[in-house]
Amino acid sequence: MSTSEEKNEIEHEEQQVTESAESNSDAPENAELAEALREKDQFRALAQRAQADLVNYRRRIESEQDESRRRNQRRIVLRFADVIDQLSVALSEDNLKDAGASWLEGIQAVHKNFVSTLAAEGFERFECVGEDFDPRKHEALLSRPTPEYEPNTVITELRAGYMHDDEIVRPAQVEIAIAPPEGE
Repeated sequence: MSTSEEKNEIEHEEQQVTESAESNSDAPENAELAEALREKDQFRALAQRAQADLVNYRRRIESEQDESRRRNQRRIVLRFADVIDQLSVALSEDNLKDAGASWLEGIQAVHKNFVSTLAAEGFERFECVGEDFDPRKHEALLSRPTPEYEPNTVITELRAGYMHDDEIVRPAQVEIAIAPPEGE
């Protein structure tokens, strides 16, 4: 039986009880019946509020658990991102001069595996060289006067930035262009 059918049945029973109470001329019984109906309505309202509170509590707990899961996932991913950064430094051209071909292939495979693992979890590295500086996406560590770029343009990425679900997880550390001094 659906909730609306139950409600209609209860209202019908209440109406029958009320009609029989009105037809009965005994005043004390009518007062007791009216009191019982009032208490019943109070208990029903209390039960409905308790049920609504329980539903709200479940939703809040689920939301908090999801947020906790995302925080933990981001913490772990940031550790992977640091490893990827270290591998990127190891793979830089300056460090490759003395490396053997098999060592280089192994390190490149490890680097590629880390990057694809992060991408499979929804974490994407974003490119920023040539973009306007955005403090939500970039962390400016250095600035350099240059006529080649407009002021506040990212000219070098020092450490990659990562996004997850269109949200910045780790801002990119960058060098930005500033206007050259007057007279140069």
